[in-house]
Amino acid sequence: MECVKHPLIRDGTISLRKYQESIVSRAFDESTLVVLPTGLGKTVVAAMVAAHRLHEHENSKVLFLAPTKPLVVQHYESFKKFLNVEELAVLTGQTPTQERAGLWKDSKIIFATPQTVENPQFRKFDLNDVSLVIFDEAHRAIGDYSYVSIAKNYFENAKNPQVLALTASPGGTMGKITEVCQNLGVKIVEAKTDQDADVKPYIQEIEIDWVKVELPGEIMEIKKILEDILRDKMRLLKGLDYVDSAALNKIGKRDLLSIQSEIRKDIVAGSGSGNYQAATIIASAIKINHAIELLETQGLSALHEYFARMTKQPSKAVAKLNRDDRLSKARVLTEELIEKGFEHPKLEELAKIVSGYHGKKVLVFTQYRDSVDAIISKLNEHDILAHEFIGQQAKGVKKGMTQKKQLDVLDKFREGKFTALVATSVAEEGLDIPKVDLVLFYEPVPSEIRSIQRRGRTGRTEAGRVIVLLAKGTRDEGYFWAAYHKEKQMKNTVKDLKQGLRQQTTIGEFEHEKNFTAKGQQNISGFEFEKTGEVLVYADIRERNSLLLKTLSECCRVEMKRLEVGDFIASDRACIERKTVQDFLQSIIDKRLMSQLAEMKRNFEKPIILLEGVDSFYIHRGIHPNAIRGAISSIVLNHGVSIIPTENERDTAEMVYAIAKREQVDEKRPISLRGERKPILFSEKQRFVVESLPHVSAVLADRLLTRFKTVENVMKASKKELMEVEGVGEKKAEDISKVLKHVYKE
Repeated sequence: MECVKHPLIRDGTISLRKYQESIVSRAFDESTLVVLPTGLGKTVVAAMVAAHRLHEHENSKVLFLAPTKPLVVQHYESFKKFLNVEELAVLTGQTPTQERAGLWKDSKIIFATPQTVENPQFRKFDLNDVSLVIFDEAHRAIGDYSYVSIAKNYFENAKNPQVLALTASPGGTMGKITEVCQNLGVKIVEAKTDQDADVKPYIQEIEIDWVKVELPGEIMEIKKILEDILRDKMRLLKGLDYVDSAALNKIGKRDLLSIQSEIRKDIVAGSGSGNYQAATIIASAIKINHAIELLETQGLSALHEYFARMTKQPSKAVAKLNRDDRLSKARVLTEELIEKGFEHPKLEELAKIVSGYHGKKVLVFTQYRDSVDAIISKLNEHDILAHEFIGQQAKGVKKGMTQKKQLDVLDKFREGKFTALVATSVAEEGLDIPKVDLVLFYEPVPSEIRSIQRRGRTGRTEAGRVIVLLAKGTRDEGYFWAAYHKEKQMKNTVKDLKQGLRQQTTIGEFEHEKNFTAKGQQNISGFEFEKTGEVLVYADIRERNSLLLKTLSECCRVEMKRLEVGDFIASDRACIERKTVQDFLQSIIDKRLMSQLAEMKRNFEKPIILLEGVDSFYIHRGIHPNAIRGAISSIVLNHGVSIIPTENERDTAEMVYAIAKREQVDEKRPISLRGERKPILFSEKQRFVVESLPHVSAVLADRLLTRFKTVENVMKASKKELMEVEGVGEKKAEDISKVLKHVYKE
């Protein structure tokens, strides 16, 4: 690959891969969300776009935001290597206040944490001349995270605003991704997966294994005591009508927090006399639920630390719990087992696995800081040099790591001064930890984003391995499957975005760009979506609860009607029938399809089928592909009905809108609702009867009636006479004769 030649790019530092070229070309001129698997060069894309914007707007600045100081510094070092720009600066909470204004004024590219930029003192700095803001780990731009207010402030004040948002894991649902895009002012989504042809050659193979351990009886005894306490709390909440069941398998952390929120609302509203009692009960339930989770997934040391913190908490709920004899018994049993050298079986399994990676780099992730010391201690017992990597915030008596210390630890890890890094979530995002041979999850996490980010710490420059430890029969297994299904859903969502789907405050826009044909028709490159109040679509009431209708309603005005023909009416001549692949194939089998097409054809000049889910077209129902192709060609050629493939409900909605806009706005055609079917002609009734015979299509029915003149004559025809008609072979003639002559049996 040739190196990029650009006035602001250092010679020989950047050579773009094909997928990077396509992303960069789109991101040059519009605010873009880039979804790219970890290790495939998002920073290179950012450097290219930054150079372009600075070159295009000579007196402008670029602001690069990342969630943590280690990430900020990492991007700063990368840009120093790539760009021929000297005026670079880092702004974080550790930058002296008196220096910030000068750094901002004198710098062309500023690397900062969002909390620093959101600080009221920073608002004195002028965003007017910032031509690009880069949001790293952009999936964080939801709720009240700092990215949201910064983007709003930027678009309100900048002269030439543009955004580049970067992430490897945008979120599991289209709704979440749309929220991120709206919050950051994104217009285009450039999404790549590890299955894309232009990406695959650069993907390093990652081997993933799941290692299960069994909890010993001694730990199960403590678990049973804690579950008894939790079950009692749930029964009390059931008595106060806050839950329908006290069964522990029907309640999780999220459910408990939701109940707590509901109770607080009731207290504020002043409704019900038992609200304060309920508040104490739910607080106790949350504490015990957390204790069970620590015991199941982390071990005795983590539980012991948690019990110790509980004794120092002054709340009414904790005080009441501490007086419960059962909790006291659980504490005593925990202490006794620790003294006897008992530990969670994961620890021994972890040490055994890591011992097999002598001289190689291993990154261990754990959800809880309480487990970090126990893991390091166990690894040290097996002569494995290990070091912690935790966040800045202090937890109880345990201090956090300063950002300077974090960077120092990463440097020593790179240099091989210790071979195992035991990290909490702070190491999940973005950090450049090269050549990690093994990533080990001490526990699965229920978040698909965090799971992907953890795995992304290996397999960057060469093949890697991931091992996930699970305790059988515990919430470990539930969290594993939760992340699995969310990640699967996210992959499907990213697949929908691969073509550069427009993500705006509506479903995309028709942009009037420069490319037109001689007749004024937009070519395909200028064809995009635009919300307009001029467009009206009639939709059948059967579609009222679908995602399709919700999406369509964002594009145009939709009126629900009971339609006699079709699912959507786009104009006086255009009627649309939506079929999923499965429904389409079933309607071929039971012959509904041909009668539906006949109705559409008689009532509308332009009948259209939108065939949804074409990726799975030939794997349903065991129908031979040639039979499906034959049906489609008959529909198009013999019936004159157009078939348009769509990927999913969202794609179908956009196609319905595109057809309606084309008809009503571009062609100036009216939309008229036809409440009743046209009267069926006598000849159509005759064809309908003949079409009910085996293997007889509308075309073949017409041939049979043309040959035999009446329905009665068709029914009386011999097998030999039937075979004289084009399209009727021996097998068809035999099946028709059998149906007509066989004695009916109920």
